[in-house]
Amino acid sequence: MLKKIVSHSFLYAIGPQIPKFVNLLVLPIITQYLTPLDYGVYGTLLAYMGLMQGLKSLGFDVLLVNTFFKRKNWKNYWSRYIGGLYTYNLFFAIPYTLLLYFFIPKEARENLWLLIAIIIIPILLFDVTRMVGGRYFQLNQKPKYIALVSATVGIVTIFINLYTIAYLKIGYWGWFISLAAGSFLSFCFYAVPLYLKEKLIPILSTNKNFWKKSLKVGLPTIPHNYSTYLLNSSDRLMMDQLKTPIQQIGIYNMAYVFGGYLEMFGTAVGMAVGPYFTKLHSQKNEVADKAVKSLTFFLQISFIVLCVFISLWVKEIFYLLIKNSELQQASSIAIVIIMGYAYRPMYWAAGTKILFYEHTNKLWRISFIAGVLNVVLNFIFIPIYGIYAAAITTLISLMYLGISPYFIKEFKEKNTEKFYPILWMGAIAVLTILLYAIKDIDISLKSLFTLIILVAYLAYVIKNKKTLNAIDI
Repeated sequence: MLKKIVSHSFLYAIGPQIPKFVNLLVLPIITQYLTPLDYGVYGTLLAYMGLMQGLKSLGFDVLLVNTFFKRKNWKNYWSRYIGGLYTYNLFFAIPYTLLLYFFIPKEARENLWLLIAIIIIPILLFDVTRMVGGRYFQLNQKPKYIALVSATVGIVTIFINLYTIAYLKIGYWGWFISLAAGSFLSFCFYAVPLYLKEKLIPILSTNKNFWKKSLKVGLPTIPHNYSTYLLNSSDRLMMDQLKTPIQQIGIYNMAYVFGGYLEMFGTAVGMAVGPYFTKLHSQKNEVADKAVKSLTFFLQISFIVLCVFISLWVKEIFYLLIKNSELQQASSIAIVIIMGYAYRPMYWAAGTKILFYEHTNKLWRISFIAGVLNVVLNFIFIPIYGIYAAAITTLISLMYLGISPYFIKEFKEKNTEKFYPILWMGAIAVLTILLYAIKDIDISLKSLFTLIILVAYLAYVIKNKKTLNAIDI
């Protein structure tokens, strides 16, 4: 089991997320040609784009997963979902376009309609196939194809970023051009196995009862999906609305680049372990619950160790990768943001069980409240403490998200194990404070701390390897 999780997580990490990850490799080159203004425009635009992302799939992600495991004729369901989403996207593109038209920053309004087209067209034409294709290979536990597709897309993206930013020197435009190109290539690779091999031809169903039942399960997940946006991107929208200077937004966005990589990694691991959690929940016994606990604790410790390592060395990483003295200021903010993403394994354990039993109307409340908490705290504290406040409020909100699912009645009724979510989140908070306090210590001490943590982690893995490998999934 442990080997499968590690190998699948690795493949997912270099798979669908590689177009974002590869940007890390070219940072030393492209940051010479970028400014805080470029990062500010890019981050602000992504924030406004994210405002619409929660509505893009109508919550059908959970329907794809559930019908795959519960319905023998899942292909018929999937074909109707695909047809419905493509029809819906024709209408969805209208408010999306209007939002971009009115809120694109003044610094980016030159060639406004061309920029809008580069953003909207991939969403309208390619995103449904990309989403369904990714789910298909994930649920069939075939991460190699995802990795192969996205490795190809990633290589193309690297060259587009280098060419547009370093050679053409067109700043933030380079990012949006590469995103559009990557979206098109991903569509091409997923369209073949979905539509030609599996015959998942879109069906335009007019069965009202089918859509009523589907939307009843899917729509409650929209606020849940919005929590990701409210937690990860809304802070830049709030900064824009609160008239924070675009250069300051750019510095914050630079810090969030590394938080984005942790989010990316978490998404990759979540895709790998999600089906395992679901299979264990489906066994509905105490042995399976103990296995969920063991798996969760292993993942939680691993995430904390990884975030501590990166945060401990983030100042040196910035110095190595970011060839811009203004943008290097973001390293201290990055510590808080990076540690925030250590919460995820605790959320997976409870969240996957709640979703398995289709209590989506309960889960969305928690995730949405966490997002709203982030927005409210940002609104109060950004005008006083600036971009540092946004990082701290994100950390607080993410920890709330890691704790809250364990106190839902529907989870407690199905659960037989103690997960100690408050203690785990408290440990993350304490470690964040310590890491921020020692961010400027000598490299030799950092090396010593790194060695101690690494030895302790390896000892933990060796001690629990047999238990983890014995989990029946």
